[in-house]
Amino acid sequence: MTLQRGIGLPTATALVVGTIIGSSIFVQASEITNLVPSPMAVVLAWAVAGVLTLIGALVCAELASAYPRTGGVYVYLKEIYSPLLGFVWGWATFWSMHTGILAAIATVFARYAAFFVPLSDTGLRLVAIGAILVLSAVNYVGVKFGGRVQTAFTVVKVLAVMAIIVLGWALSGDMPPPPMATDLAPVTLTNFSLAVAAGLFAFGGWHMVTYTAEETINPTRTIPRSLMIGIAIVTVCYIGLNAVYLRVLPIEKVMTSSRVAADTFEVLVGTGGAGVIAALVMFSAFGALNGIVM
Repeated sequence: MTLQRGIGLPTATALVVGTIIGSSIFVQASEITNLVPSPMAVVLAWAVAGVLTLIGALVCAELASAYPRTGGVYVYLKEIYSPLLGFVWGWATFWSMHTGILAAIATVFARYAAFFVPLSDTGLRLVAIGAILVLSAVNYVGVKFGGRVQTAFTVVKVLAVMAIIVLGWALSGDMPPPPMATDLAPVTLTNFSLAVAAGLFAFGGWHMVTYTAEETINPTRTIPRSLMIGIAIVTVCYIGLNAVYLRVLPIEKVMTSSRVAADTFEVLVGTGGAGVIAALVMFSAFGALNGIVM
Protein backbone atom coordinates (compact mmCIF):
# COMPACT_ATOMS: atom_id res chain seq x y z
CA MET A 1 0.00 0.00 0.00
CA THR A 2 1.38 3.41 -1.02
CA LEU A 3 0.65 6.25 1.36
CA GLN A 4 -0.47 9.60 -0.02
CA ARG A 5 2.17 12.33 0.26
CA GLY A 6 0.11 15.31 1.33
CA ILE A 7 2.28 16.99 4.00
CA GLY A 8 4.37 19.92 2.80
CA LEU A 9 6.69 22.24 4.73
CA PRO A 10 3.93 24.49 6.18
CA THR A 11 1.95 21.51 7.47
CA ALA A 12 5.05 19.74 8.80
CA THR A 13 6.13 22.91 10.61
CA ALA A 14 2.61 23.31 12.00
CA LEU A 15 2.81 19.73 13.25
CA VAL A 16 6.08 20.46 15.08
CA VAL A 17 4.86 23.74 16.63
CA GLY A 18 1.32 22.59 17.33
CA THR A 19 2.43 19.39 19.05
CA ILE A 20 4.99 21.14 21.26
CA ILE A 21 2.86 24.10 22.35
CA GLY A 22 0.25 22.46 24.51
CA SER A 23 -0.62 23.37 28.07
CA SER A 24 2.88 23.09 29.60
CA ILE A 25 3.98 26.65 28.91
CA PHE A 26 0.97 27.94 30.87
CA VAL A 27 1.88 25.96 34.01
CA GLN A 28 5.55 24.85 33.71
CA ALA A 29 6.88 28.37 34.24
CA SER A 30 6.20 28.14 37.97
CA GLU A 31 8.26 24.97 38.40
CA ILE A 32 11.23 26.43 36.54
CA THR A 33 11.07 29.76 38.40
CA ASN A 34 10.89 27.90 41.70
CA LEU A 35 14.13 26.11 40.78
CA VAL A 36 15.96 29.23 39.60
CA PRO A 37 14.37 32.29 41.30
CA SER A 38 16.02 34.86 39.06
CA PRO A 39 14.49 36.42 35.92
CA MET A 40 17.76 36.14 33.99
CA ALA A 41 18.25 32.52 35.03
CA VAL A 42 14.66 31.67 34.06
CA VAL A 43 15.06 33.13 30.57
CA LEU A 44 18.45 31.44 30.19
CA ALA A 45 17.02 28.07 31.27
CA TRP A 46 14.30 28.28 28.61
CA ALA A 47 16.86 29.34 26.00
CA VAL A 48 19.19 26.44 26.86
CA ALA A 49 16.25 24.01 26.74
CA GLY A 50 15.43 25.34 23.27
CA VAL A 51 19.03 24.90 22.07
CA LEU A 52 19.22 21.35 23.45
CA THR A 53 15.91 20.54 21.80
CA LEU A 54 17.25 21.85 18.51
CA ILE A 55 20.36 19.66 18.84
CA GLY A 56 18.18 16.60 19.41
CA ALA A 57 15.95 17.60 16.52
CA LEU A 58 18.94 17.94 14.18
CA VAL A 59 20.03 14.41 15.09
CA CYS A 60 16.49 13.18 14.43
CA ALA A 61 16.41 15.17 11.17
CA GLU A 62 19.55 13.38 9.99
CA LEU A 63 17.95 10.04 10.82
CA ALA A 64 14.78 11.09 9.01
CA SER A 65 16.88 11.82 5.92
CA ALA A 66 18.63 8.45 6.16
CA TYR A 67 15.42 6.48 6.85
CA PRO A 68 12.50 8.43 5.29
CA ARG A 69 9.91 5.86 6.29
CA THR A 70 6.79 6.07 8.41
CA GLY A 71 7.42 5.03 12.01
CA GLY A 72 9.90 7.62 13.24
CA VAL A 73 11.91 6.53 16.28
CA TYR A 74 10.69 2.93 15.89
CA VAL A 75 12.34 2.73 12.45
CA TYR A 76 15.58 4.34 13.64
CA LEU A 77 15.98 1.99 16.60
CA LYS A 78 15.08 -1.03 14.48
CA GLU A 79 17.51 -0.21 11.67
CA ILE A 80 20.42 1.09 13.75
CA TYR A 81 20.31 -1.29 16.73
CA SER A 82 17.95 -4.24 16.44
CA PRO A 83 14.33 -5.13 15.64
CA LEU A 84 13.91 -6.07 19.32
CA LEU A 85 14.72 -2.54 20.49
CA GLY A 86 12.34 -1.10 17.92
CA PHE A 87 9.65 -3.48 19.12
CA VAL A 88 10.20 -2.46 22.76
CA TRP A 89 9.88 1.22 21.78
CA GLY A 90 6.71 0.58 19.81
CA TRP A 91 5.21 -1.49 22.62
CA ALA A 92 6.06 1.14 25.24
CA THR A 93 4.67 3.88 22.99
CA PHE A 94 1.39 2.04 22.52
CA TRP A 95 0.83 1.08 26.15
CA SER A 96 2.17 4.08 28.07
CA MET A 97 4.06 6.84 26.28
CA HIS A 98 1.78 8.20 23.56
CA THR A 99 -1.40 6.89 25.12
CA GLY A 100 -0.43 8.44 28.46
CA ILE A 101 0.39 11.76 26.80
CA LEU A 102 -2.93 11.71 24.96
CA ALA A 103 -4.80 11.05 28.20
CA ALA A 104 -2.92 13.78 30.08
CA ILE A 105 -3.46 16.47 27.44
CA ALA A 106 -7.10 15.50 26.95
CA THR A 107 -7.59 15.79 30.71
CA VAL A 108 -6.08 19.27 30.70
CA PHE A 109 -8.45 20.20 27.86
CA ALA A 110 -11.42 18.91 29.87
CA ARG A 111 -10.38 20.71 33.06
CA TYR A 112 -10.18 24.04 31.28
CA ALA A 113 -13.49 23.33 29.54
CA ALA A 114 -14.91 23.08 33.04
CA PHE A 115 -13.98 26.75 33.51
CA PHE A 116 -16.88 27.57 31.19
CA VAL A 117 -19.23 24.64 31.83
CA PRO A 118 -19.25 22.96 35.27
CA LEU A 119 -18.34 19.29 34.91
CA SER A 120 -18.39 16.37 37.33
CA ASP A 121 -15.55 13.84 37.41
CA THR A 122 -17.50 11.69 34.98
CA GLY A 123 -18.13 14.71 32.78
CA LEU A 124 -14.42 15.51 32.69
CA ARG A 125 -13.63 11.98 31.55
CA LEU A 126 -16.32 12.07 28.87
CA VAL A 127 -15.09 15.39 27.51
CA ALA A 128 -11.51 14.11 27.42
CA ILE A 129 -12.55 10.91 25.63
CA GLY A 130 -14.74 12.90 23.25
CA ALA A 131 -11.85 15.19 22.27
CA ILE A 132 -9.68 12.19 21.35
CA LEU A 133 -12.49 10.56 19.37
CA VAL A 134 -13.29 13.75 17.45
CA LEU A 135 -9.67 14.27 16.42
CA SER A 136 -9.29 10.59 15.53
CA ALA A 137 -12.28 10.98 13.20
CA VAL A 138 -10.77 14.14 11.70
CA ASN A 139 -7.52 12.36 10.86
CA TYR A 140 -9.32 9.25 9.66
CA VAL A 141 -10.71 11.35 6.80
CA GLY A 142 -7.20 11.72 5.41
CA VAL A 143 -3.77 13.19 5.96
CA LYS A 144 -4.51 16.30 3.88
CA PHE A 145 -7.61 17.16 5.88
CA GLY A 146 -5.89 16.41 9.19
CA GLY A 147 -2.93 18.52 8.09
CA ARG A 148 -5.16 21.46 7.23
CA VAL A 149 -6.82 21.23 10.65
CA GLN A 150 -3.42 21.11 12.35
CA THR A 151 -2.16 24.07 10.35
CA ALA A 152 -5.23 26.12 11.25
CA PHE A 153 -4.88 25.28 14.95
CA THR A 154 -1.19 26.13 14.94
CA VAL A 155 -1.53 29.44 13.09
CA VAL A 156 -4.26 30.64 15.45
CA LYS A 157 -2.35 29.38 18.48
CA VAL A 158 0.93 31.08 17.56
CA LEU A 159 -0.84 34.32 16.66
CA ALA A 160 -2.64 34.20 20.02
CA VAL A 161 0.61 33.63 21.92
CA MET A 162 2.33 36.45 20.03
CA ALA A 163 -0.65 38.71 20.75
CA ILE A 164 -0.42 37.85 24.44
CA ILE A 165 3.29 38.72 24.46
CA VAL A 166 2.78 42.04 22.67
CA LEU A 167 -0.33 42.91 24.70
CA GLY A 168 1.38 41.93 27.94
CA TRP A 169 4.32 44.24 27.31
CA ALA A 170 2.08 47.05 26.06
CA LEU A 171 -0.29 46.92 29.04
CA SER A 172 2.52 46.59 31.56
CA GLY A 173 4.47 49.49 30.11
CA ASP A 174 3.23 52.00 32.69
CA MET A 175 3.28 49.56 35.58
CA PRO A 176 6.10 49.80 38.13
CA PRO A 177 8.38 46.76 38.07
CA PRO A 178 7.27 44.09 40.56
CA PRO A 179 9.23 44.14 43.80
CA MET A 180 12.23 41.84 43.98
CA ALA A 181 12.52 39.62 47.03
CA THR A 182 15.83 39.59 48.85
CA ASP A 183 15.47 36.26 50.64
CA LEU A 184 15.34 33.97 47.60
CA ALA A 185 17.65 30.98 47.37
CA PRO A 186 20.74 31.43 45.17
CA VAL A 187 20.79 29.85 41.73
CA THR A 188 22.97 26.71 41.77
CA LEU A 189 24.24 24.63 38.89
CA THR A 190 22.20 21.66 40.11
CA ASN A 191 18.96 23.61 40.22
CA PHE A 192 19.70 25.27 36.89
CA SER A 193 20.17 21.80 35.35
CA LEU A 194 16.85 20.69 36.86
CA ALA A 195 15.19 23.83 35.46
CA VAL A 196 16.53 23.06 31.98
CA ALA A 197 15.21 19.50 32.32
CA ALA A 198 11.78 20.85 33.27
CA GLY A 199 11.94 23.14 30.25
CA LEU A 200 12.76 20.20 27.99
CA PHE A 201 9.50 18.59 29.12
CA ALA A 202 7.61 21.58 27.72
CA PHE A 203 9.44 21.14 24.40
CA GLY A 204 8.38 17.50 24.09
CA GLY A 205 6.59 16.16 21.04
CA TRP A 206 8.71 17.60 18.24
CA HIS A 207 9.67 14.13 16.99
CA MET A 208 6.05 13.39 16.03
CA VAL A 209 6.70 14.86 12.59
CA THR A 210 9.04 11.96 11.79
CA TYR A 211 6.22 9.44 12.16
CA THR A 212 4.61 10.69 8.95
CA ALA A 213 7.70 10.53 6.71
CA GLU A 214 6.02 8.47 3.96
CA GLU A 215 3.12 10.93 3.92
CA THR A 216 5.47 13.92 3.63
CA ILE A 217 6.47 15.55 0.36
CA ASN A 218 10.26 15.25 -0.09
CA PRO A 219 10.77 14.15 3.55
CA THR A 220 14.58 14.31 3.41
CA ARG A 221 14.31 18.10 3.02
CA THR A 222 10.93 18.91 4.52
CA ILE A 223 11.34 17.21 7.91
CA PRO A 224 14.73 18.79 8.83
CA ARG A 225 13.51 22.24 7.78
CA SER A 226 10.24 21.89 9.67
CA LEU A 227 12.09 20.86 12.84
CA MET A 228 14.49 23.81 12.72
CA ILE A 229 11.82 26.39 11.91
CA GLY A 230 9.30 24.94 14.35
CA ILE A 231 11.65 24.77 17.34
CA ALA A 232 12.87 28.31 16.67
CA ILE A 233 9.26 29.56 16.72
CA VAL A 234 8.47 27.68 19.93
CA THR A 235 11.61 28.94 21.69
CA VAL A 236 10.73 32.56 20.88
CA CYS A 237 7.17 32.02 22.14
CA TYR A 238 8.32 30.40 25.39
CA ILE A 239 10.91 33.06 26.22
CA GLY A 240 8.46 35.83 25.34
CA LEU A 241 5.69 34.43 27.54
CA ASN A 242 7.98 33.94 30.53
CA ALA A 243 9.32 37.46 30.13
CA VAL A 244 5.74 38.75 30.35
CA TYR A 245 5.00 36.66 33.45
CA LEU A 246 8.09 38.02 35.20
CA ARG A 247 7.41 41.58 34.06
CA VAL A 248 3.91 41.63 35.53
CA LEU A 249 3.99 39.37 38.60
CA PRO A 250 6.35 39.35 41.58
CA ILE A 251 8.73 36.46 41.21
CA GLU A 252 7.33 34.81 44.37
CA LYS A 253 3.90 34.75 42.71
CA VAL A 254 5.33 33.18 39.56
CA MET A 255 7.05 30.55 41.73
CA THR A 256 3.88 29.48 43.52
CA SER A 257 1.12 30.02 40.95
CA SER A 258 -0.66 26.98 39.50
CA ARG A 259 -2.09 29.09 36.65
CA VAL A 260 0.56 31.69 36.05
CA ALA A 261 -0.75 32.86 32.67
CA ALA A 262 -4.25 33.45 34.03
CA ASP A 263 -2.84 35.27 37.08
CA THR A 264 -0.78 37.50 34.80
CA PHE A 265 -3.77 38.58 32.76
CA GLU A 266 -5.97 39.05 35.77
CA VAL A 267 -3.47 41.72 36.83
CA LEU A 268 -3.44 43.28 33.37
CA VAL A 269 -7.10 43.22 32.33
CA GLY A 270 -9.08 41.99 35.34
CA THR A 271 -10.95 38.75 35.97
CA GLY A 272 -11.93 38.43 32.30
CA GLY A 273 -8.31 37.67 31.53
CA ALA A 274 -8.62 34.25 33.17
CA GLY A 275 -11.35 33.27 30.71
CA VAL A 276 -9.18 34.30 27.75
CA ILE A 277 -6.28 32.22 29.03
CA ALA A 278 -8.55 29.24 29.77
CA ALA A 279 -9.80 29.35 26.18
CA LEU A 280 -6.24 29.56 24.87
CA VAL A 281 -5.12 26.59 26.98
CA MET A 282 -8.07 24.58 25.66
CA PHE A 283 -7.20 25.53 22.11
CA SER A 284 -3.51 24.73 22.63
CA ALA A 285 -4.31 21.36 24.19
CA PHE A 286 -6.67 20.50 21.33
CA GLY A 287 -3.99 21.35 18.77
CA ALA A 288 -1.37 19.28 20.62
CA LEU A 289 -3.81 16.36 20.73
CA ASN A 290 -4.34 16.58 16.98
CA GLY A 291 -0.58 16.54 16.40
CA ILE A 292 -0.20 13.33 18.39
CA VAL A 293 -3.21 11.68 16.77
CA MET A 294 -1.87 12.48 13.29
